[in-house]
Amino acid sequence: MPKTKFQELIFTIIMVVTMVYCMSVYNMVLEFGFSYVTFLNALLGMWPEVVGAFIAQRDIVGPIVQKKVLSWFKPDIDKAIFITIAMAGCTVCLMAPIMTLYVSILYHGFVSEIPLLWLPKLVQNFPFALCIQLFYVGPFVRFTFRILFKKQLSVMPSKVATEI
Repeated sequence: MPKTKFQELIFTIIMVVTMVYCMSVYNMVLEFGFSYVTFLNALLGMWPEVVGAFIAQRDIVGPIVQKKVLSWFKPDIDKAIFITIAMAGCTVCLMAPIMTLYVSILYHGFVSEIPLLWLPKLVQNFPFALCIQLFYVGPFVRFTFRILFKKQLSVMPSKVATEI
């Protein structure tokens, strides 16, 4: 979907903020229970995770996923939906462990129990992250992106999404 570096930046920002917010709400609900204040607390407390997720996505995960998925699929031959699903799935496969580790260290420090804190959280977060990426956040962000860049996308030649 993004055709320029600026569009890739905006797409990544929207995706990261939306995913981190959803994951923050999910983890707060699991830890503290569900209430209206959970949504506000997640919004207020998510910004260190947003920074970490943005850096991880932009500098580590995005380039790896793009290279790997485009070695499996050919944009001119394969259906765009298959490429989109593969990119979303691969992104979650890399981002979930990285972000779960990052958040574990962020909130507990570099303690010897990090593997014991990280692994159960990863098992808890991965299925939720994959589901919301494939069925909710990914489609929502792509829809929002198309609205924001409607004029630019209609003028430019069609290209498969290179970053989910």
